[in-house]
Amino acid sequence: MCSLIGGAGGLETNSPNSAASGVDLNNKSQTALQQMTAQDPHLQDMLNNSIGYAIFPEIGQGAVGVGGASGQGVVNRNGQRVGTVKMTQLSIGPDLGGQTYSELIIFQNEKALNQIMNDALEFGAEAHATVVKAGAAAGTQFNNGVAVFILPKGGLEVGASLTGQKFHFTANSGM
Repeated sequence: MCSLIGGAGGLETNSPNSAASGVDLNNKSQTALQQMTAQDPHLQDMLNNSIGYAIFPEIGQGAVGVGGASGQGVVNRNGQRVGTVKMTQLSIGPDLGGQTYSELIIFQNEKALNQIMNDALEFGAEAHATVVKAGAAAGTQFNNGVAVFILPKGGLEVGASLTGQKFHFTANSGM
């Protein structure tokens, strides 16, 4: 389930390395998306029938009681990159360990996509993600216009969840 929170949009800085890091983020994002759709071809059907998606090629998460996670990704609308997004997460509870994973958020409609583009997307306690494996997407339903998939990459964490994930969107220059 997605909860709404307020937030102001940010400005993208133009450092000398931003173009190179943007290309690297695009390449990593495309690779992560290809890995996910190779694991479960039904994901492609969901993507084809959605307004857009956000893909995070690598989110690092770690905890010993108090934990956190972060990652950067790209947002696409109708097959076109419209900006970048940063995810941060803070958790308090029985979490222990660390892991890395890719995360894909598919937006069923414009209203859902606008939540992330307006920094108004936050995952609450009811949020859940589907682990990418063959056939998993076929049984996945959108919840408030959003479906979330993760592909574990490494590590082990007990009690990992989407609870408390917050997003900050930066539009492409010229938008």
